[in-house]
Amino acid sequence: LFTTTHTSEVNSSISVDESSYTAEDALYNYIQQEYNGEMTLLKHGFVLYPPHVPQRYIEHQNTRKLWIHFNGYHVEDILKECKLSYGVHHLSPSPVCEKLFIQLTAEHNQKSGLSNEKGLLLTFLNTLGKSINNISTTNEKIEEAISFITTHYNTEISIKELADSCDLSQSRFMYLFKEKAGQSPHAYQQMLRINNCMTLLASTQLNITDICMLSGYTDPLYFSKIFKKYVGMSPREYRKELSS
Repeated sequence: LFTTTHTSEVNSSISVDESSYTAEDALYNYIQQEYNGEMTLLKHGFVLYPPHVPQRYIEHQNTRKLWIHFNGYHVEDILKECKLSYGVHHLSPSPVCEKLFIQLTAEHNQKSGLSNEKGLLLTFLNTLGKSINNISTTNEKIEEAISFITTHYNTEISIKELADSCDLSQSRFMYLFKEKAGQSPHAYQQMLRINNCMTLLASTQLNITDICMLSGYTDPLYFSKIFKKYVGMSPREYRKELSS
């Protein structure tokens, strides 16, 4: 297994590596990275190129890039075992990956026959693969949390329990949930409740107190206040406007 490593801080580049695979890490700020003719904005993450594929990027202010070129007879098997696929991969900043890169660079520059370069590269690739799979798993769990709130919006929902089910801290869960759903778990639940109230007010003759209870509210006065905040009028006014 042969590797070369280097860092780069130029503004733009296009090159083709004819003989080796390339893993490029983007750290800090962001770059536009091309793969298969498509430009992708990459803030944190890496791109894995096979040989003969153009490597083109446009840097945006102070982006730090780390390159590793490697080849060998069993690279395809190694990548498959590490669950790594070609293309652009978005990741959170990884001090572990950066530390492994620094160690790999040091080993590559070492001229003695005692270099552990191959072992470090395998560890590096395996760490990248695990990072991708962890992110995929976390995304699936966040989607499950969204689905749970969608189904149980009219019940009391514990953010702590949802965060625990995703193996995340409450603050991290809240951040990822908002990133995925566009709003906080509480705001998402309130939206679903109010939408259900609007549907019941429009399509049934149920009294407002019953609609309040069916939608998960226990206090009619609080419900009326929240409804007016979201809709711009009270539940009674909303029903009256629909009937007119």
